[in-house]
Amino acid sequence: MRYLSSAALAAIVLSPALAQAQPFAEPPDRPGPVVATSQPYDSYDRPYDRPYDRPYDDYYRPKSTVRIHTGPVLRISENSPDGGLFAAVDIGEKAAGLRVSGAWVRVGGDRGLSQYGGELWLDFNHLGPLHPILGAGAAAARMQLSDGAGGTESHTLGVGTLRGTLAYALPIRDTDARASIDIIGAVPAIRGSDTPSTKAYVLALATVGVGF
Repeated sequence: MRYLSSAALAAIVLSPALAQAQPFAEPPDRPGPVVATSQPYDSYDRPYDRPYDRPYDDYYRPKSTVRIHTGPVLRISENSPDGGLFAAVDIGEKAAGLRVSGAWVRVGGDRGLSQYGGELWLDFNHLGPLHPILGAGAAAARMQLSDGAGGTESHTLGVGTLRGTLAYALPIRDTDARASIDIIGAVPAIRGSDTPSTKAYVLALATVGVGF
């Protein structure tokens, strides 16, 4: 009985302290809740800390100031079509710029053509994956023309050019690579007094270009 009375007394004395005690220990410091944020990509010139922090979708394309294009060309004229090589350098980062180009068709043979030109161009969708481009300029064309006696002679003509292009930005990360289809109309505008008359012609070409 004495032991039971002592135990009951101890329980009465300690009960307020036990009632105030918390049933579970407080855990150590934990990080606060993670708050999700959404910051849409809404600027072509938006800076990023690391290259691969940038969102990448069909409408993102890195910028370049100089682009080199090359590919096959087909000359369509009053004669049968002839094939050759085309190369160009575009200078311009945004919606307008300068192109310097050269085309070589059957060089050294009958109806051979070497054409070197420059033009100004406008890109009507320079931030998108599709680039409709219009260019206009002039070129010097070295052509093999009939001399009227069954042979050919080389003559240099000044031609005016008008170009329509549809370019597609290839989905290669952090590279301004483009595949293009171009149609260039060339109209002879300046020729020497001894140069035979020649008609307008069209250059149809497909190129791949890479920017730097």
